[in-house]
Amino acid sequence: MKNIIIFLLILTFSSSYVIAQDEEEEVRKPKRVGLAIAEVAASNILIWSFNRYIREDNYSFMIGWRTVEMNLRHGFEWDPNNFSTNFFAHPYHGSTYFNAARTNGLNYWESIPFAFAGSMMWEIYMESEFPSYNDLIATTWGGVALGEALYRFSEQVLDDRSRGLERVGRETAGFLINPVGAFNRLIKGDMFRHTSNVNHMRHSIDGYLALGGRGRLTGSDLGDTEFSPSLEMTLHYGQPFKSKENRKPFDYFTFRFWTSKRDTVRNMTILARAVMIGKDIQGKNGQNHLVGIFQYFDYINLEAFKIGAISFGGALLSKFPLGKDFELITGPSGAGVLLGAGDNEYVTSYQGRNYNYGHGFKGKLDLLVRHPKFGELFADYNYFSFYTREGAPGVDRLHVLNASYLIRIWRSLGVGLEYFYYHRNANYDNDPDVKREIKGLRALIAYHF
Repeated sequence: MKNIIIFLLILTFSSSYVIAQDEEEEVRKPKRVGLAIAEVAASNILIWSFNRYIREDNYSFMIGWRTVEMNLRHGFEWDPNNFSTNFFAHPYHGSTYFNAARTNGLNYWESIPFAFAGSMMWEIYMESEFPSYNDLIATTWGGVALGEALYRFSEQVLDDRSRGLERVGRETAGFLINPVGAFNRLIKGDMFRHTSNVNHMRHSIDGYLALGGRGRLTGSDLGDTEFSPSLEMTLHYGQPFKSKENRKPFDYFTFRFWTSKRDTVRNMTILARAVMIGKDIQGKNGQNHLVGIFQYFDYINLEAFKIGAISFGGALLSKFPLGKDFELITGPSGAGVLLGAGDNEYVTSYQGRNYNYGHGFKGKLDLLVRHPKFGELFADYNYFSFYTREGAPGVDRLHVLNASYLIRIWRSLGVGLEYFYYHRNANYDNDPDVKREIKGLRALIAYHF
């Protein structure tokens, strides 16, 4: 928890430092494919060694050619691991594979096979448990989503023109955000090299870091429950409505994060959406639009409910001037869920799995109304429909709404309110249906950047 808070504070401070600077495109670097391959293998060996000798996990014992043969003969299955392992730890591990390539000069598309290959190596060679479909998908595509976001955040804070304590702070932030990138900077000497030119990618960032206060939670089966403070962050990276002839993957993305040490409502939540292929359209009367194919990464791991989804689909982002300095930004989208997960009341595993695996679709609508004086009202609605692939057969339909109003009271400092709503309607084929509704309200104090 402390590491997460430090990471967010450093990212916020460093990002605010570079917002006013001009945007810079990625600097081409030599492609070191061999080093990238070695780092992918080293990452797996390092994690395996930790699991084997420190944690003493059973699946890390007795691996060899016999277990490789067994894995290949048996093939892939759906594993019983707990939710945080499959939908956070695996994507984060995948991000190290991805950034082994990305920070060695390969572009976004060229780095994807490294995430896949690293996951395949782990599933076949590095554990005695049978390989699993969900790990391969989550590690590869979750790793791509987190990997590119973390790569760009680290590029945002690094500055080889800086010296002294500022340089130490930036390199420390870069390490916390992207450890693989920091390792490559160290062995190549870039961590200590001073330059007079900007040699890191720069895109504008706006958003806020907020502390959410205590509040009251009501639910269909929870009664009236108090929840604890949380740390929240919303980032908008890049300019979606700035005309670009060659828009690259993740030139624009949103990244929303919540965490709380002990919270019935949100222990950890990550909601991310990034453009992969996009086209800018200039409308009439000052209107601007971005249409394209987007990748989505959703991770909601709460005591009250769990949702995990890796999705791909289309979106139309639009900006409408409303007059008198008011502005409306909309973002309707629809996507197919490659891998999804939701609560399961009827099937549990010996390793703590209490959720279904499924496929389906996702709908999303976010609305932002803002004014330089009267603040901003933001609503983020997500709908998920999961058809069970493995678990208790049925269809799980989930609605998640987060709405906040923030107004600045002094410079970058703001206050506001946040409302959240969750509704679940699970229709099982062989078990009783489940309906659940949760809602709550809390106060926010925010730092805008």
